[in-house]
Amino acid sequence: MNGADYIENQVLTAKPHQLHLMVVDGALRFARKAAQAAEENHFEQAHFALDKSRDLVAELIGGLDSSQQPEMVEQLKALFVFVYENLHHADVKQEVSYIHNAIKVLMIHREGWCELMEKLQDETPHETSIIHPQESLQRPHHLEQADQPHQSRSWLT
Repeated sequence: MNGADYIENQVLTAKPHQLHLMVVDGALRFARKAAQAAEENHFEQAHFALDKSRDLVAELIGGLDSSQQPEMVEQLKALFVFVYENLHHADVKQEVSYIHNAIKVLMIHREGWCELMEKLQDETPHETSIIHPQESLQRPHHLEQADQPHQSRSWLT
């Protein structure tokens, strides 16, 4: 099994809450790449990283299911739309401060999501895999490999 197969297997076997965290981590990774590229005036690199980050944020929005907890889902949707718009403004205006705004919001969401996952793990001790907020983002990430086909999957299913 090569690295791509391992990562594909990880994604396909992830529980919905773990998949959500993977998508958030990917959005953060590409937003950070975009910020670094924009700070170095490499606007083409920033554009491509922003595009990938926006795609992942769009996946987060698309994965929301308003039939469950509609009020909370609407709040999450507004949060992710804010992030998406900031990434878009950063791309159009070539202004890195918008990227930093998006990163801050995604980091706060990630920390809260990890706390929720940990609380759920405490309530269901048979859960063995948990990602803690202090864990660093791991590389390589399957989304950084352009050769692989993209397959959308809701994190609520």
